[in-house]
Amino acid sequence: MPSPTNRHDRAHGYVRDILDEATIEAIVTIPDPLARNAAITRGYHVLALAMRDTIGHDNANWLCFGQWASAEARRAIRGETVPAMLRPIIGDEVTRAVADGNAAVFGDVAPPFIRFIRAVRENPRAQTDAGAAGDVLANLASHPQLAESEDLRHAFSAYTDALVLRSETGPEAATRRAQRVLVANASVGAHEQIVADPHIRAAIPGRWLVAIAATAHLGIRIPDGVLELHRDVPSPDYLEGAPFPRALRELEDPEAIALARRFGQDPHSARHSDAPDWESYHERMGFIFTFLRAYQQDPAMFAMPELPDVPEEAVDGTLAPALRPAPDLPTA
Repeated sequence: MPSPTNRHDRAHGYVRDILDEATIEAIVTIPDPLARNAAITRGYHVLALAMRDTIGHDNANWLCFGQWASAEARRAIRGETVPAMLRPIIGDEVTRAVADGNAAVFGDVAPPFIRFIRAVRENPRAQTDAGAAGDVLANLASHPQLAESEDLRHAFSAYTDALVLRSETGPEAATRRAQRVLVANASVGAHEQIVADPHIRAAIPGRWLVAIAATAHLGIRIPDGVLELHRDVPSPDYLEGAPFPRALRELEDPEAIALARRFGQDPHSARHSDAPDWESYHERMGFIFTFLRAYQQDPAMFAMPELPDVPEEAVDGTLAPALRPAPDLPTA
């Protein structure tokens, strides 16, 4: 098994190919759901690294969280989240719903990230010049997908702000940048959970009491371990007891405060971040907002999730021919 460093370095070799939207279409149409999920998880990872090289290493972007959610979806696709006695009854339904949702979200959210990364690479002045960054954002905002989604417009406006702030130094700039990334990440989350909503409803049969019972068995595996969705987001290990990184402990960005209020979150703590009914969009987003806030500066979020049932060489090319290694690209 390659070391994490080798895995990380090799992922850069995929960047050129995956910055083609046709690659995304090729991935989401892979017939086998487990092969598709492996390619989606790898795709998130590659794009997360490309986004990291665009806006900075100190804050995890939404794609980092997307790769861990995709790896968790794999368990459901394999039928591991359905109690054994119910698998003959609803197992296929849950598998199909989760697999379809995994593909729907990746197919919807990956292209605007690709357009953003490509636009910045084509106009590197956008990394230091607010006017050039504004041109990048204007071009992005003219695309029908952003024109139709207020959350995506807010997300890429905030990512663009973070891009420009990367050239500024000092703790105040670092705090502003972190809070703009939080706004961006949470706004992408708000959009993608709308895309995911019908698939989540299909994957959790029944309503209310059944959904609550199902949620009690759900979690998301990240480098810290398993976060149970029906409990408040715990303090991350990397913060040694603090609920949030220093730059995000006191929310000052008006949009960040508005998002906390929109999803019923305490600006000062992780209280009330539990989502006892994962079928509820509002409860899901409360958990997701606080999860993003707590783990945004955990460097481990950039790591590629392990796919223990997939041979390394399969992830590296066999499952998705469009992801064969390409020559490395210089970092921005």
